[in-house]
Amino acid sequence: MKNNQCIDKAKNLTCVIFTKEISDILSTKTDQLEWRRSKVVELRTRGMTHGEIAHELQVLRTLITSDIQYLRNQAKESIREYVTEYLPEQYQICLRALDTILKHAFEILQSTHDNREKLQAMEVFKDTHLVKLELLSNATTIDSALEYIRSKQRQQQQEKEPLDSTNANVNTNGRQTVF
Repeated sequence: MKNNQCIDKAKNLTCVIFTKEISDILSTKTDQLEWRRSKVVELRTRGMTHGEIAHELQVLRTLITSDIQYLRNQAKESIREYVTEYLPEQYQICLRALDTILKHAFEILQSTHDNREKLQAMEVFKDTHLVKLELLSNATTIDSALEYIRSKQRQQQQEKEPLDSTNANVNTNGRQTVF
């Protein structure tokens, strides 16, 4: 728990430059790397370039470029996980909730004698159908996005396979066997 408090304390420091004080608070290299990457994100949100961030943090520009590439890959993985794991489940939950709303709106429409309540129930019924239609129409977009992700994964796998087969054709003296 103490380590997390130190990281939080360091993230809230107003001085951006990586000083001895921050180095003392962030005891491990991992903590320091995490701090720097959080600062890179913060400074990027302010519209700073790689060079400006490197100057501000007093580190090499290549280090900032490496951090940004790492952060991009991390973001891509988060999006991939969300789209493939959580979005389909949320989509199903949403459809079921809309079905429940339709059912209850229709029950109110059938059971009430008050014309105002009937009009309100009819409006909810209509609006819910429109939302459901929009959601189902967007399903093709979701399916397209999922298929795009799957095709990219297959493409990456195919790109790795030739490298693996090339490595298998190298004999013990380091020369590649040609057939």
